[in-house]
Amino acid sequence: MEDIKLYDFKKSEKFSIENIRYFVAMAEEFCKTSNMQISYETKSDSFKIDLEKSSQTNFGEFIETVNSNNVVVEYRIYPLVENLTIFFDKHVVLSLVDSLLGGDGKIESIDRDLTNIDLELFKYLVDCLLRRIYIPYHYESIKVVDIYTNTVEYQKLNNKDVIFEASLNVALHKESLGALRFCMPYKNMESVLGDLVNNNIKGLNRLDEEGENLLSKDSLDFTKNVEVDICAKLGVATVSINDLLNLESGDVILLDQRIYEDITVSVGSADVYKAKVGLLGIKKGIQITDIIDKER
Repeated sequence: MEDIKLYDFKKSEKFSIENIRYFVAMAEEFCKTSNMQISYETKSDSFKIDLEKSSQTNFGEFIETVNSNNVVVEYRIYPLVENLTIFFDKHVVLSLVDSLLGGDGKIESIDRDLTNIDLELFKYLVDCLLRRIYIPYHYESIKVVDIYTNTVEYQKLNNKDVIFEASLNVALHKESLGALRFCMPYKNMESVLGDLVNNNIKGLNRLDEEGENLLSKDSLDFTKNVEVDICAKLGVATVSINDLLNLESGDVILLDQRIYEDITVSVGSADVYKAKVGLLGIKKGIQITDIIDKER
């Protein structure tokens, strides 16, 4: 005899399967674009955001899983959708702020209160991340409306309100710092849910005829003309200040790189490729031999 499953009448499901597919694809794309943006802002690729889980639930159950010291970011997609939120673990916020100020992002204690400077830097970063969210319908802008330094201050939803939750894990040097959680209420999203389906965006995670992800392709079309700095590192050397001051024309500095070894090629501040040095006609050049981080 099969086990009987109790139905929870408080947990009404309103988002369609197509809606949820879109939100999941949106969250996955948000992870990719946020990783790039945070790497650019902090001049480091130490942070990594990944989608951990997603579900349709009610706000009461959602808030029970959130720490009381979470920082709540309320944002709005003008002019149609308001009262959207992201809940950030405080450890994640302090670590991001520390990195924006030139630190290594490692926080020993999260007991201190966030200062006005912390909140302004954090608001700037979140504004940058939100502007990268892919939205299929016409809108004017996406802006942060308010930031609450704990969950108790945010009182705009009832426990029975149906929401879509996406929980994203934030790691620093591959060690988990905490999470950020999207909270999207059905009653606020209802006016645009039809657009998410009717514009054929419901299949954002499906493949096109050439086997490419449609959402990634749209993002590529948007960013492919952005200029980036590429540097081929022939090697490094360590010298004393005294030796540096006494260098003259014709002096030779020994590098740590052997002539037959692959050199490192960086894009921005991140080491991305391995390459070999050579000639292309009369010009010097490099040939890519490998990708350092396959996930890039």
